[in-house]
Amino acid sequence: MIHYWIEDKKIFNRISSVFFYLSLLVILIQTVGYGLKLSFIDEYYIAFKIINFVFGIFSVFVSIYLYLKETEIIQKLVKGGFIGISFFYLIASFQWLIDQNFLPIDARGNVIFFSIFIGFLSISQKLNSVGNLGLHSALIFVLSFIMLILSGSFLLLLPAATTNGISIIDAVFTITSGVTVTGLTVVDTNLAFSTFGKSVIMIFIQMGGLGILTFTNLFSLLFKTDHSFQNRMMVSEMIKELNSKDTFTTLMKIVSLTIVIELIGALLIYISVYDVPQIENKVFFSAFHAISAFCNAGFSTLTNNLYEESIRFNYFLQMIIAWLLVTGGISYSVMINHNNIFTNKIKKFVCYITNTRKKEYLTKMSNNNSLVITTTFWLLLAGTIMYYFNEYNNTLKDHGFWGKILVSVFNSATPRTAGFNNVDMTMLTTPTIMVTLFLMWVGASPGSTGGGIKTTTFAVSVLNLFNQIKGRTRLVYNWREISIDSINQVNAVILLSFIAIGTSTLLLSYFEPNMLFRNLLFEVVSAYSTVGLSLGITASLSEPSKMVLIATMFLGRVSFLTFLIGLYRQFFKEHKRELANYPSDNIFIN
Repeated sequence: MIHYWIEDKKIFNRISSVFFYLSLLVILIQTVGYGLKLSFIDEYYIAFKIINFVFGIFSVFVSIYLYLKETEIIQKLVKGGFIGISFFYLIASFQWLIDQNFLPIDARGNVIFFSIFIGFLSISQKLNSVGNLGLHSALIFVLSFIMLILSGSFLLLLPAATTNGISIIDAVFTITSGVTVTGLTVVDTNLAFSTFGKSVIMIFIQMGGLGILTFTNLFSLLFKTDHSFQNRMMVSEMIKELNSKDTFTTLMKIVSLTIVIELIGALLIYISVYDVPQIENKVFFSAFHAISAFCNAGFSTLTNNLYEESIRFNYFLQMIIAWLLVTGGISYSVMINHNNIFTNKIKKFVCYITNTRKKEYLTKMSNNNSLVITTTFWLLLAGTIMYYFNEYNNTLKDHGFWGKILVSVFNSATPRTAGFNNVDMTMLTTPTIMVTLFLMWVGASPGSTGGGIKTTTFAVSVLNLFNQIKGRTRLVYNWREISIDSINQVNAVILLSFIAIGTSTLLLSYFEPNMLFRNLLFEVVSAYSTVGLSLGITASLSEPSKMVLIATMFLGRVSFLTFLIGLYRQFFKEHKRELANYPSDNIFIN
């Protein structure tokens, strides 16, 4: 009987479908119940208790099936842990249902926590299967952000999320800014949102920064029994993993690195504000700003961001934020590559001191990562120097020598899609605004939490420019030729950025005829590059302008090119590489 149940996929598919819809129902009821403050309605919680208990039963069935179906030892251990969690959740939900604590646990608290955890596993498993529906991977990536924005907007519209309510357009704008890790705000995050609302923003910043597909595919790869080649290729493309066989390992490294760096950042931020009495909940403040900084979001729970009088001269805090945003914007491939280099050097050292047989360990940095680090360094250095000299007697006049240098470093780093500000942005000189516009446009690195056209795009375009000046036909960097496909993609990304920025600025100039063109252009570049810096006009924009910026932030985060590729290749036949050679012809240029 058990063998028949395991082998019959139709039975499991039915149970899995019911499990998925139950997980949606459990999470929805719990969220709405808390958001609408319905704790006083007994009937509501009676129904919730019953649904949780039924969900617990299905969770046990699914976990046992996955365990019995698995053959690999490591996966069996993981799925054995899932069985343990499911049984614990079932016991806790039963205790909560009958109001009897025969085990010394907080039944309600555990039910709430594990229902969300198991529900997310179930949803992840279902979302992972969308790759089998024939949707293009680029379109799936775009749709994942649309789903996040709709879900987050719904949560921010709940009464418990705000102090005095919020309009639909402001809720959509705020959550879009969070999911796209932009940081532009039309309301005061500190005053407009409750702790629940700020927590929603923080969670969606994290999911938007890493990408919801990173989390869902990690869990689905962990618990799903079947892995289609298309699913693996989709995730590999998303996280820039060339070998699809290493997808799961890379996902684990990405999430692990994120958690470790954010925990270290949160701890250091807590230390930096420990003696600041104006900050009340320092633990939440530290966690919020660590996530916001690493994900390059720029959101702050302070009314004046980092320009707040209580921390304006807290250089230790500002350097921690700068470190987090540079780390988050330098790309996971660079971090993983450096981690591998460091690990391999330790292995070589251990082999040397123990006099054991030496092995060949790869310690070379990839060409892509070398280009990323070089470009990031020169942009950071040039931005620091320009800001220091342009603002020496302006926004830097209240700082000492080292303060001027550190604030200049911070304001060279933050335009690279972070969006934190520790100076009065409305007081910047025109040369500084021009430099900031350029840094925002370039942005962070590919495969990171940041936006912009990306450092490698800018670097390849500059290298190609010098190539044209020198009259060379092939583009070579570090003794490796950069493919023509990469150069074509660079040209497309740059052109599309000009189209998006130009169109959005044109629309804003129609909707806001009384605002300075400079301020409108700055706002649009900040939105498209998912930066979040503003010259103080965001809150006073009209609703049509807010809708334009919502679309601009969205296109900037998912990549305009990715958006167009997803739409075109989903509805039109994808062109294959031409095998025929055509006679060449010259087009007069310049």
